[in-house]
Amino acid sequence: MTWGFGYLLIFLGGFTLAMVTGVARRLLHPCELCDHVVLPSHEHLHGLRFPAADLLASFLTLFGLASLLVHGLTSFAPIHEIAVGAVAGVVGIFALRFWLSRVCDPSEQLANDLQKVRVIREIPANGYGQVEVSVEGAQLKLAARSEEDHPIPEGTLVEILDRQESVVIVKASEER
Repeated sequence: MTWGFGYLLIFLGGFTLAMVTGVARRLLHPCELCDHVVLPSHEHLHGLRFPAADLLASFLTLFGLASLLVHGLTSFAPIHEIAVGAVAGVVGIFALRFWLSRVCDPSEQLANDLQKVRVIREIPANGYGQVEVSVEGAQLKLAARSEEDHPIPEGTLVEILDRQESVVIVKASEER
C-alpha cells in the first residue's frame, strides 16, 4: 500500500463519517440545527454544538485530503506530508467549532438589537414564560422572565431588555 492510497482511505473514512453523522448537513444548513429548540445555557450547549464524531470526521477528512494533495503535488517526505495533514486537520477542527458555535447562540444578535418579540407562553408576574425569537432566519423559543407585577398574556409584543444565560428579560411593549 502506498502513502497516497493510505491518505485516500483516511479521507474517504472521514468523509463517510461526516455524511453518516450529519456534519455536512449541518454545515450546509446550520439553522436546521437550532430550529424550534429552547436554547440551553452555554455550559450545556457545548455538547449539542460539537459532538466528538464531528471532531473526528473533520480531522480525518481534512488530514486525508491535505496529505493526499501534498503527496500528489510535491515531493515532500512522508513525515512532512503527515505534518501538513495534521495541521490542516487541527485547523479544520477549530474552523468547524467556530462555525457550529456561532450558529445556535443568539447572544450577539440579541445584544446588538433590542427586538420586539411575541409571547408564546404566558409570562406570570415575576415568573417565567416563553417567547419566540428570529435569529438568522431560524425561529427559536427562549425562556422569558418578566419583572413586572402583572402577567403578560400569550400573543403580547414584548421588548427584550437583557439576556441571562438562556433566559431573556422582557417587558411589555407599548404597542400591543
